Parts: sequence; structure tokens; C-alpha cells
Amino acid sequence: MFPHFLIRDAWMKIPGIVFLISLFFLASCENMLVQERRPYPANSARVLLYLHSTSSNPPDVDFTISEISLETLDGRLIHAAAGPIEVNALTLAAGQILLKEVIVEPGAYRGIRIGLSSASIRRTEGRASLSVERDLFLKENISLSPRESQVVSLAWDPDNSVEKGYRFAPSMSAEAQTPSSRSLLVFVSNSGSNYISVIDRSLERVIGAITVDENPEGMALNSTQDLLYVVNSSARTISVIDTAQLNVIETIPLMVGLKPTDTVFMPDSPTSIDGRLYIINRMSNDVTVVGTSSKRVIKTIPVGTLPSAIAADAARREVYVANERSNNLTIIRTSDDSVAAQIPVDKRPMGIIPGKDKLYVLNEGSYNISVVSPSLRKVTATIALTDPPERGIRAFDGRLYVANTTADSITFLSSLDVMTRTIKAGGGPIAMAG
Repeated sequence: MFPHFLIRDAWMKIPGIVFLISLFFLASCENMLVQERRPYPANSARVLLYLHSTSSNPPDVDFTISEISLETLDGRLIHAAAGPIEVNALTLAAGQILLKEVIVEPGAYRGIRIGLSSASIRRTEGRASLSVERDLFLKENISLSPRESQVVSLAWDPDNSVEKGYRFAPSMSAEAQTPSSRSLLVFVSNSGSNYISVIDRSLERVIGAITVDENPEGMALNSTQDLLYVVNSSARTISVIDTAQLNVIETIPLMVGLKPTDTVFMPDSPTSIDGRLYIINRMSNDVTVVGTSSKRVIKTIPVGTLPSAIAADAARREVYVANERSNNLTIIRTSDDSVAAQIPVDKRPMGIIPGKDKLYVLNEGSYNISVVSPSLRKVTATIALTDPPERGIRAFDGRLYVANTTADSITFLSSLDVMTRTIKAGGGPIAMAG
């Protein structure tokens, strides 16, 4: 028979044990789900085939792709994708489209073979069928390493793709992924596909893709070193990307923290090339600090419950964390990585917009914005909204633009923090840039 105090102590520990088991169970389930939705075997390569038009005012021509294959150096055809894939010149003139995400074996390829099944053109009397050149070969040297993602851009000239008025012979070329001017690049993390899309703003096209670890979410840019840090939530790692060469040069493991989601970069000084990454962990209610020089975890800082967003002010040397469940804002002093203040805000704060000498905390649960003074360490004003805010930016002469994710809308505020209007957007708007 056990002594009573042992039974009592064991019984008191049961809730903690159950909580830990639950966490491990949830993490295991999440990992299994990630493995199930992983789009390709671990050592395969991925080719993202994009198509764009070279004509801004093309004829109304459409065609159907029946099959896409990659041709090896020795002439073998490796099946990549089956059709039908419908392409219309007028639709394509509006912007680039993704034809297919193709999974193939790593190796060297000398080009892409595209099977065509039909084509037509609109004439005065209606649509007319065109005879089709059934097999189109686009020569381009493509070299793929294991687990690599690469973009191949196909450029189609519809103005010069119909011969003698009845024969469809598409004028098309292929171009493999090449780096662009880094000042023109925009990076997008694709959480469900495990790669980063690289967009050239001048071309308004996807020009590259970079494979990272499972479930990439938040990103931070060190512009001094041209490095991009990507938080891979399910893998609990950070991918370090060279933005000049568009490849992963290092992976940093996160040995602490559960469910890392977002990050900011704080340079050690205004002229320093290195600094620290501050990463919020949703399930363990803390922030992990990682040195970019040592590539190691330096410290873990407890914050509020269910941290949802993070922002930084390099001039004030402070990091700000919105905590969704505890309804407060944590201010971290980066000189010693300590909590300088916990400021109560309204219900379910989901986003932070840094402003001049103020912070805008977006409270989804109370349909308003708390205006926080980082100097006074308190809320100085509250802005009422008609929809629940989640993310936003401050741009264009100090105006606020707020994405209301669950309401599918965007709210505009003036430079005086007065709401001017709310408009409908697409489904679930979550991020903004301007």
C-alpha cells in the first residue's frame, strides 16, 4: 500500500502528465498529416511550369495541351503531366498562369515536350478549328538536384502562332530559373507545398522556387547580407536562403518551442551584418531567440498565451508580440532579451502594425484597433471597426489598410486614423503589401 502523500502527489501530477501526453499526441498527429499531404517523395525534384504571353492585345486563340514530358539527355521521355490543360490567349494576356506542378526524378534534361490535341481561333463568323502541330519540343537545359524546386517559364507569342490562317504552330520558348535583381524580388511562403515562390515585381511573374522544410510560414529578411530566413513550422527549423543565388545555404534546427510560426530580424547594431531572429511559438507561449552568426538558440522568452503576431522596431531596440488568448501585448527589450512590459488590449489580438511612435494592435474578437504608445506602455486610443481585423499595413502617407480575414473584406483608414470605408475582397484575405 502506497503512503498517502505519494498517492496525493501522483494524483496532483496527473493533469500535467495528461497535458504533456496531449501535446505529444497533437504533435504526432500534425506530423502524420504533414507526411500524408507531402506532395512528392523526399528525393524527387519539382518543376513548376508557368506560361505567359508576349502579347498585350492577342487574337482570340485557344489550344489544349494533352501531355507534358521532360526529355533526358539520351532522348528518353519522362512523363510529367497529363491533360487536358486549356489555354486561352485573352485570359493569358491578363497575367502569368501555372500550367502544372511536375514531380520528376533528379537529373539533367534537355527540354520539354508538349503534346497538343486541338486549337481554335475566333473569327467574324464565329470560332474556327485550326489544324494542330501535334508535338512541340522546347529546348532548354534543366538540371535538377534531389528535393530541388525550379521554375521553367514558357513564353508564348499568340500573334505569330497561326500559319496561313488555318494551322496552329505555337511560337513558344522555355527559360529555366535564373536569379533577377534582388531589389525587385518578392518572396511568398507556400505553407502547404513546402517551397518559397520568388516573384519579380518588374515582370509581375514568378521567376523562381526554392524548396524548404515542412510547413514554411513566417519570413524575415537580412538585407545587409541578402539572406532570407524562413520558419518551417512543422519541421521546427529555419531555412537560410541566399537571395542572390535563390538556394538554401543552411538549415538551423529549433530545439525549443512548439509550433513556431512567425519571425522578425533585429540587427545587432545599425551597421551590423548579423543580428538575432525572434520567433513566436504558438503552442508553448514563448519566443525563441536565435543568433544569425552562431546559428544557435540564445534564449527563450515567455510571453502571453497563444502568441499570434510579432513586429520589431530597430530604432527603439524592441520586439512586440500580440497574444491572442491572454489579450495583451508583450514588449521585449532586445538589449538584454527581457520582457519590458505586458500591456492589456482588447479581445483576440491577431496583428500588429508599427507606426510612428505608436503601435496598432488589431483585435479580431472586439472589432477594433488598440493604439499603443510604446513609450508610455499603455493603450492611448481605440479605433472602432465594422469588421474583425487580422492583418494590415501602414503605407501611402501614413494610411492604414486592414485585412478582415473572416469577413472577406478590406478596411481603409485615413492618416488621422479615421475609418473611411470597407470593401469586399477575395476569400480569406490574410496579408498585404504596398
